[in-house]
Amino acid sequence: MDPNLESTPAKPGEIRSLWVLGARVTWVMLGPVALLGITYGIVSGGSGWLTGFDAAFGVAAGLMLLSRWAEQRSGSATTLTGNPATSEQFKRYVTILIPVTAAVWVTANLVGNHVLK
Repeated sequence: MDPNLESTPAKPGEIRSLWVLGARVTWVMLGPVALLGITYGIVSGGSGWLTGFDAAFGVAAGLMLLSRWAEQRSGSATTLTGNPATSEQFKRYVTILIPVTAAVWVTANLVGNHVLK
């Protein structure tokens, strides 16, 4: 392994550490899959609004935001299509993810706790 690997600046799209790779995999794949599974648990469980599933949902959404932020700060952030990501795209990600996940969480709880009960 090249000792200067970490000291040279990364080009856009060039992942140079496991931390950045983990962050990218988390916000792109693991986070959405986890949210899908947790949402299913909320709907099928129907045992109240503040359960372990609800806490896990918040943690998963938070990890997605943190992972996207970490990748953005690394200097090698890219969009899903592989183009270099800008800070405006990160802001758009945040402004879309928060209300969408909140709406999914509320809907899942309404369906699980009131409609299917």
